[in-house]
Amino acid sequence: MPLVSLAALTILDAGPAGQIRAAHAAGFKAVGLRLNPLLASDPTIAGDSAAESQVRALMRETGMELLEVGVFPIKPDLDVDGLRPVLALSAELGGRFIVCPVEDHDAARRLATFRALCDLCAPLGLVALIEFNPYSACRSLSDARAMALAAQRANAALVIDLLHLSRSGGTAADLAGVEPELLRLVHYCDAAPMPEGERTMDELRAESRTARRLPGEGVLPLDRLLAAFPAGTPVSVEAPSQSLAGLSAEDRAKKVFAATMAVLAA
Repeated sequence: MPLVSLAALTILDAGPAGQIRAAHAAGFKAVGLRLNPLLASDPTIAGDSAAESQVRALMRETGMELLEVGVFPIKPDLDVDGLRPVLALSAELGGRFIVCPVEDHDAARRLATFRALCDLCAPLGLVALIEFNPYSACRSLSDARAMALAAQRANAALVIDLLHLSRSGGTAADLAGVEPELLRLVHYCDAAPMPEGERTMDELRAESRTARRLPGEGVLPLDRLLAAFPAGTPVSVEAPSQSLAGLSAEDRAKKVFAATMAVLAA
């Protein structure tokens, strides 16, 4: 059984402290946290002494492992050096990976930015993972693989989101053609059948953030997909869904954990 973690996006509204509590209560051994704010509603943790202390204490008390930290979009104007405090906190908490979507359409510039981020992460023991999705500047597995290889950094790799893989036309066979050392983390969820016709970027983004399905409740070939990863690749369950919006963060986490364990055990 791989290490199974609860991704921040699944219960993003709970904030880092609530995510740690809910993941622990549900039975997860690890958690992903959004420590680098992306949305206006995301709390700032790094640099806030009280917030940092609370997160440190909760991680220590629960014994949870910090698997991944988000989110670090590769943007045209990204101030890489300005990320030092949040990266240092991520490393202090024991984080393994940072997740990097790509939002810069200039290939040379985004590669230079990603290399600089990898170099900043390296002495901290952090691996920078490129996340592709069909509504970003890095839309496919092949695009992400090419960028990771071009970076020429030992701590550059990929996170494979199974929804994004499906919606970009990727398959388990495509994963088999990727260097194993690049396949470092799985964002795990299920999905509804692929809608017919062309889809807008907004529709793809909305499905990703609000309409995923719990493992076993959709049509993705989860067994074949996981079998394409190196043995022991950690699994981060990223399954935000409006259908669970009426539940507390803890109850949502418990439903996600039960569904995930049932599929992995089978």
